[in-house]
Amino acid sequence: MAMKGSNVVNVTSIDEERLKFRVTIAIQGSNVGLGANPPFGEYPVELPIPTFFANSNEYSQCLIKCNGFMAYAPTAIADPVWDCAQAGALPRIFLKLGCLEIQLDVPSSQTTTITQGGNYAGVVGGDILGFARVGGYRELMFLECHSVGDNTGAAYALGGTTAAWSGKSTSDPILCANPFGKTLTIKNRNATLDEACYLCSQGAGVGGVDRGDYFYSFDIQMVPNK
Repeated sequence: MAMKGSNVVNVTSIDEERLKFRVTIAIQGSNVGLGANPPFGEYPVELPIPTFFANSNEYSQCLIKCNGFMAYAPTAIADPVWDCAQAGALPRIFLKLGCLEIQLDVPSSQTTTITQGGNYAGVVGGDILGFARVGGYRELMFLECHSVGDNTGAAYALGGTTAAWSGKSTSDPILCANPFGKTLTIKNRNATLDEACYLCSQGAGVGGVDRGDYFYSFDIQMVPNK
C-alpha cells in the first residue's frame, strides 16, 4: 500500500508580522576628550516611529532582543583597547573585556544584574563592587575577538588595526516599554563594575578619546495591551 505524504503549510499572519521591527544602530565614537556630553560608552539614540503600530495606545510594551554587537577602532588605530571607569573615585583603567552588558534606558522590571567583588562580605552590597541592579533593558554579550582586515597595506593579522570584538545573544527577548518615538541612551557597560567602557588607543593613555565604531542589531516586537 502506497503511503501518501501530507503537505505542511506554515501560515504567516500579516497582522502579527507587522508588529515586528528590526533596528540597526551604528555609532562612531565621539572622538573628543573626557568630560564631553554624553560620556564615552553612552550614546543618545533617537528611535523614529516606523509605523502606526509603534505609535498606538493599544501597544504600550514590546519584546526587545539584541541579536548581535560588534566594535572596532577605525583604520590607523593600531593599538585598540577597552577603557573603563571604576567605582567611586578610583581612576580609569585599561581592561580585558570578555563580556559586555548592553543597556538601554527603556523601562523594564524584568531584568537583574548581580555583582560581587573580591572582598565579599556575605551579602550583596557588602563591598565596593557588591550590589544588585534591577530594571531597564540589559543584555550580556559574550565577546570574541576577530581579525577583520584593514586597508593599510598587508595588515591582515589578528590584533592591532584588524581587531574587532563581536558578541551574540543567547537569551530570549525581554518585556520592555515601547521605545519608539523617544531618545534613548545605549550603554556599553562593564558588567562587573557597572561602568561605561569604550575603545581607545592604548598609546593615548587611560582616558583617551573614544575611537570605537559600535554596531547593534535589535529585534523589537510590539505586544498588545490586552
